[in-house]
Amino acid sequence: MNIFICTAYLLSQPKLTKVKHQNFCYILLSLKNVVNNIPNPNIEIKAFAKGKVAKQVFDLYEQKNSVVIESSIYIKRMKTLDNNIKKSKMIFVKIHKIHNLSI
Repeated sequence: MNIFICTAYLLSQPKLTKVKHQNFCYILLSLKNVVNNIPNPNIEIKAFAKGKVAKQVFDLYEQKNSVVIESSIYIKRMKTLDNNIKKSKMIFVKIHKIHNLSI
């Protein structure tokens, strides 16, 4: 298991859905990049949570709110069905715990 702890900004409003009495939440996060050579200093990733953590992420949301996230990383392979069949990989973060940072 890949354990990932980071400080992030919440960019998008969380989307809370309920499937078979289970809460799921998807959100777009921005991570600060420390590499100086990259023109865009922020990295945007998609994160999701389920259960009580999803409800906590949904309740915690404020635009540009800074949070500490304890999570795990996994890579999802996707195929695009255009004229050319391409395989791409997308990085997702599964949130286990989230803590508000009061700045």
